[in-house]
Amino acid sequence: MRVRGVAKRLVFGSTPFLRGRFPYYGHMVHFPLGSITFERACAEGIYERDTTCLILALAEPGTTYFDVGANIGLLSVPVLAACPGVKVVSVEASPATLHFLKKTHATARRRGDWTVVGAAVGLKSGEAEFWSGDVALGAHDGLRDTGRGGTKHAVRVPIRTLDEIWQQQGCPPVSVIKMDIEGAEHLAIQGAKQIISCMRPTFVLEWYELNLRPYGIKSDYLLELSAQFDYGIYASPSLVPVESRLMLKALMAKTDTFVLVPRG
Repeated sequence: MRVRGVAKRLVFGSTPFLRGRFPYYGHMVHFPLGSITFERACAEGIYERDTTCLILALAEPGTTYFDVGANIGLLSVPVLAACPGVKVVSVEASPATLHFLKKTHATARRRGDWTVVGAAVGLKSGEAEFWSGDVALGAHDGLRDTGRGGTKHAVRVPIRTLDEIWQQQGCPPVSVIKMDIEGAEHLAIQGAKQIISCMRPTFVLEWYELNLRPYGIKSDYLLELSAQFDYGIYASPSLVPVESRLMLKALMAKTDTFVLVPRG
């Protein structure tokens, strides 16, 4: 960790009256003490730098960006700060994590362009069992217990499709959808058929073997999804095209972030 990162971690992670919030892209972001997401932001300077830069490049003026699995907002806030013509919809299911995301939203300069939705995202709307653990490890909470992030317990949360959320926003143009929901990405995509048909957004998503296993699907299902919706797959950050099961398996050994781009 760099000296600046160590200092930030000490000041905002431990110092009384300052801990629990830190400046990021001109916003004051709130986080639970011990948050692994905050720790990573300190270590990296910019949280998930490659993914952040990719989203900033893909978010087009006059469109909406969906941050699905927003956690404390570190992939939402940069778009609000750097893309003045882009609206943001952040979706977070974990009730404990949602509390901190809402605190950040409450003081955001562009909160009128930022919508926070408290729900899981899936194939159909209703209510679902959601596995939640230590709030500091909330990035690993999800619709299945993946075994990551320590001991978890089941809570009931609302679950909605992306199509429903999009319709409630007035069906705006959508340029990019980021998904990091611990293995449920395939369900969220299936619940976004109208968005895909009408808007053809680019998807930036996590695709991680350990998260997929509790859902009973294999990693090569990503190839089936891309074929179903006529999308190309690229590994991030290299943007190497994924054209076979073998190539996908090899690239997953190096990255868990993939980009789905509409063909044509």
